[in-house]
Amino acid sequence: MTGLGTFLAAIAGPVVKRAMIALGFGVVSYAAMSAALNSALSAAKSAWGGLSGFPEALSLIAMAGVNTYCSIIAGALIARVALQSLKKFELVK
Repeated sequence: MTGLGTFLAAIAGPVVKRAMIALGFGVVSYAAMSAALNSALSAAKSAWGGLSGFPEALSLIAMAGVNTYCSIIAGALIARVALQSLKKFELVK
């Protein structure tokens, strides 16, 4: 039994080390991508709010569906970041 315990202890160290490195990289890359996406979304929101002095322009943009377009693109980017982080954690292939 001592040989088996020694063997398992020798294998467990590198496996745990590799798992921790993989998880750390996944968390860091998700945090960076999430911060960049949040920054871009807040810039878009502030630009949209800057048009409040021009109600005609806002109504024309709303009729064109630009707000729906922006929502769809933002949702797609958020889904992409989430799926990419799941791939880093090896939860999705």
